[in-house]
Amino acid sequence: MGIQMSYMTQMEIGESIKNGMGVIVPTGATEAHGPHMPTDTDTHQSEYIAIKLAERINALVAPPIAYGVSMTFENFPGTISLTIPTYQKMLFEIGAALIKQGFNHLILLNGNRPSGTANDQVARFLIDELDKDYDFKVSAVSYWEPAADKIHAIRKSVVGGMGHAGELETSFQLAIRPNLVKMEKLKGAKYGPVPWDLVAPTNPTRTYTRRPRPQAGHAAIFGDPTKATKEMGEKSIKIIVDTLEKTFRNIKGSYEEKE
Repeated sequence: MGIQMSYMTQMEIGESIKNGMGVIVPTGATEAHGPHMPTDTDTHQSEYIAIKLAERINALVAPPIAYGVSMTFENFPGTISLTIPTYQKMLFEIGAALIKQGFNHLILLNGNRPSGTANDQVARFLIDELDKDYDFKVSAVSYWEPAADKIHAIRKSVVGGMGHAGELETSFQLAIRPNLVKMEKLKGAKYGPVPWDLVAPTNPTRTYTRRPRPQAGHAAIFGDPTKATKEMGEKSIKIIVDTLEKTFRNIKGSYEEKE
């Protein structure tokens, strides 16, 4: 019996629930990722990490959510963006369905940076709405966050180089799907380091400002993909999965007593 719900029967899923397995919901996006990577990059990466993690922590993997909050790139061909309320409503309904079936731990594993805080709110809303009738816990995390300091320590790009379609994401794709990465298409493209970064140390305060809206001629890249390598991707994936495993083997709910 596998761990991907898409390829399991209802009986197999029911047996997994009886055996106390959790469920991981990978959340991604369908959006422009430069001239060099496919539009399913975020979805593929969150699902890939989810499968690797599920193999280690006794969990199933639900079908990935391929649409997210992608308004920054909404004018680029291939990008399909949802508004935050629409996205959150969809994610809540999916999470609620899984909880009502009996899963005791729901993990929202995010692969699209703008959807991360939206997932946090959905996780809290699920508890607020359902914990009177169901005994469960829900976690929300972007796959790179627990391992951010470790990845930052081995990067080749400067701070700002691991943004959207930059060194980290491109390295990931080079390691797993090199046939879909077209590094030669970067020639002449406009890109470079940006004021934000997926893994660099940051102020924990969340301050929101007007979004950048790339115009015609922009490469849909925030960062530096030229520093990406297959080796960096392989190292990063191992660090990410190892760190997530450790995180979820030692997880406690917000209201649980500390030992």
